Amino acid sequence: MLPSVFFCSVLCITTTITRASNILVFMPLPIKSHFRGFQPLFETLSNRGHNVTVVSSYPLDHSVANYTDIGPFIDKTRAKNVMDLVRMNFITSVQLKWRIGIQLSEMVMSHRNMKQFVQSNSNSYDLVMVETFGQEYAVAMGHKFNAPVINLAPAMIWTSISKWLHVPSTFSYIPDACTQPTTNMGFVERLKNTITGLMQLYVENYLYLPKTKEVMNTYLKYRNWESRPPLENMLNNVSLTLVNSHNAIGISRPYLPGIIEVGGMHIKDPKSLPKNLQTFLDAANQGVIFFSFGTLVNLNDLPKEKLKIFINVLGRLKQKVIIKWTPEDSNVKLPQNIMTGSWFPQRDILAHPNVILFITHGGLHSLEETVCNAKPVVGVPFFAEQNFNMKIVEEIGYGKLVNFFEITEESFENTIKEV
Repeated sequence: MLPSVFFCSVLCITTTITRASNILVFMPLPIKSHFRGFQPLFETLSNRGHNVTVVSSYPLDHSVANYTDIGPFIDKTRAKNVMDLVRMNFITSVQLKWRIGIQLSEMVMSHRNMKQFVQSNSNSYDLVMVETFGQEYAVAMGHKFNAPVINLAPAMIWTSISKWLHVPSTFSYIPDACTQPTTNMGFVERLKNTITGLMQLYVENYLYLPKTKEVMNTYLKYRNWESRPPLENMLNNVSLTLVNSHNAIGISRPYLPGIIEVGGMHIKDPKSLPKNLQTFLDAANQGVIFFSFGTLVNLNDLPKEKLKIFINVLGRLKQKVIIKWTPEDSNVKLPQNIMTGSWFPQRDILAHPNVILFITHGGLHSLEETVCNAKPVVGVPFFAEQNFNMKIVEEIGYGKLVNFFEITEESFENTIKEV
């Protein structure tokens, strides 16, 4: 009798009641860096027994239990000419968001498979996760399935979306990525930051948001959609926001309890390198410089004179160099210390002890991986928030920014040696 009582007591104490949830992730636009930052979360939820349905342009290349992909709906996009992005100012950056947010949304939402998903009543979900940057209408999925919504913010909170989250965004001391000042703003920088912030709010409220509502009302027609609250109300009432940022490499700013920074979530433990890479890195007694401008910037799209500066400077260094690049001319002769390739395992390379410098475009994920591996950086920013990111890097003190338009062999080489 006593053993039975003991067994039952242990069973009651150690038993945990669990319930698997049905979770919808709705991130249909083909913006890889935005999706990549949160994908590990979706896989982890699946591995823990939840049923996760992911509507995106990036299906998994491997099988995961309880993980269902829906999509892609259009081909993945890349800028035809990266120099158009490099030359962006505030006005053209707003136009870019307009193009991504409206034109791409119309292409995605008008796809027959998307229409079928939206109009189907066969599924139910306990939780909806959406990205609202450039696709604010996605929050309506919470209304369709009568489920709470988690907002996935792909980068730091910008002025134009802070109001939906009830986050203080005071122009006098919180720099905006569009303005690109540092956190130590003088009067002129604060004035510029204020003007830019007010312009953002105007464009968002009176130009961009009405177009977004048109997309929502045209393509998100499901059962009882007529009772849907206004878009502004739904954006104001998300249950939680996960922000792909980290205060160690960003700015100090006030956040409310419903906003959580999760930057670096995509970084996994380093894996073994391919044999040729391992040999190349191990043999670099003077160190290795890793050079990568991410997925959007192809070195072949840059002006020839700029590309020549990079190759000439890197070729005469005593360190070995790995460049993410496939030359257009397969017969081109590169310096002996340079290895090139169309793709490299960036996180695993940065973890190697012989890597002494990372030359990057200043993308958020690249900087998170840099800090994780304690490597210094030289940044050559091109567009979006990259210039802002690199200014923060300089302010913190683990790298230097190089202006792409002003770069010379002398300035590039001096910056590398300084860092």
